[in-house]
Amino acid sequence: MDCIFCKILNGEIPASKVYEDDNVLAFLDIMPATPKKGHVIVIPKKHYEMLEDVSDDDLTALILVVKKVQKGILKWAEGTNIFQNNGKSSGQIVNHVHFHIVPRFEGDGVKLAESETFQYQDSEMVEMQEKIKKLLNESSTF
Repeated sequence: MDCIFCKILNGEIPASKVYEDDNVLAFLDIMPATPKKGHVIVIPKKHYEMLEDVSDDDLTALILVVKKVQKGILKWAEGTNIFQNNGKSSGQIVNHVHFHIVPRFEGDGVKLAESETFQYQDSEMVEMQEKIKKLLNESSTF
């Protein structure tokens, strides 16, 4: 497998680990999205490409570590952005499920949370609501 995160897990590539247990690893991103550094990536130890592929047990373990690391970062930072991308079109570069925790500070100039917004027209909101509800009902499990 040519997954950089799996190579980190296998010890083939070094990483600055901040947390590790039997199911999850958290380490510093080598290209932090903030000038104050401290940007952490949290990954499951099993390889999953998309969030919906992650088992419920592994997802629970993963999100609890995200919460733990974020809580630690908040002892230093003023806030955090936590995000997870699914698929190339969303910006996912490494095809291994991972969460980013980015420390934030007033006036840091980071624009992760800023994006263009759009408005629904006429009945579009109701149509979208119904579409998503129908798709959720077609799903076998959550």
